[in-house]
Amino acid sequence: MSILNRIRTILAGERYCSDEHLEGYHRIGQDVYVLEMELLDATEPHAKAIARAARCFQVIGDALLQDAREDDQKRSVASITHEQAEVLYGRIPDLMVAARQEAAFAGSARVSLPIRLGKRVESGHTGPLEHLIGLQRAADDLESLLSSKIQLARLEGDKFKESILLAEEARTRRRTGDSTVGRLTEGKKVPADLHEEAEESYWTALSSYLLVAQGLEDPSVLSHPARVSSVKSKLDSEDRWRITSESAKREIRRSGEWQIAERDLDEFWESHRLTQEEREYEATVENLLRSGDIVENGYWYCCPFQSCYRVVQGPVHVVGHTVKQHHAFVWEYGEDGARGHFIQVESFNRADSRQYCGDEDE
Repeated sequence: MSILNRIRTILAGERYCSDEHLEGYHRIGQDVYVLEMELLDATEPHAKAIARAARCFQVIGDALLQDAREDDQKRSVASITHEQAEVLYGRIPDLMVAARQEAAFAGSARVSLPIRLGKRVESGHTGPLEHLIGLQRAADDLESLLSSKIQLARLEGDKFKESILLAEEARTRRRTGDSTVGRLTEGKKVPADLHEEAEESYWTALSSYLLVAQGLEDPSVLSHPARVSSVKSKLDSEDRWRITSESAKREIRRSGEWQIAERDLDEFWESHRLTQEEREYEATVENLLRSGDIVENGYWYCCPFQSCYRVVQGPVHVVGHTVKQHHAFVWEYGEDGARGHFIQVESFNRADSRQYCGDEDE
């Protein structure tokens, strides 16, 4: 490529993939294949799940850069596409190390399962159609990679329930993006917000497929029933303030409502019956807070005044629900012994005041 053409691609928001870059990515793909062959007879499911995650990152990266590999001219790709592929390829070496460590000694890998896709690279403006098509191709390739195992998993009943549910969600999200790509390729005008939604739909689909790939190798990484129940949860504490947000406690104290809140909390926990889903929710939230994927975003307006959360690196998966980046969620624990439920919205509105049991009778 001439210097003049290189300058043109930079000004156009494109990036030329050098032979060195492409060769390096090709070697990473070969290394992932060698790793999978090494682990064919491995008995540690966590090792296989980690290796499968590495393969997914490789498949997505390859799909994004397919245009740069198709002919001898090594066509340029959008800068955002190249940057996204680099991020994904960059995560593979650490995963390969972790998979080999886990295969050698169970529990030795320094990674937390399930492995998540992470934050989508954003350009700050509507991305090019070619980038959207690259994401579409990546979703198609991951679906093809996993399709045979998904079909076999359907025959296993509830064993792979979480993986199958996520696969259905991924397929639906992919189709949402496909409808927008179809209109764009036909030359139709599409509003910028729909274009952005299509990118988000594909990213959500890819995120779900990554989890599916791991769950098909080791169902426990998605369900965690033993882990959640074996670790003492703050829900099982005798503290009446066990899940009340710290900011709620400060405001309750400043407002002189401490005794009223204590009375309400005692009544609430006396009638509430904990569920495994609630324990899993709290455990998942703690992990997501530690990883920086979510932040506290206020608290719920009524007892037990638990924290609400906003996704800063997403999407994230919480007790069977997928929450988009920048969206908010909370577990509403129910009143008077009623069963709780999960709530997710684009954003929560601020309540005028806290609600106590006595307020409902007025």
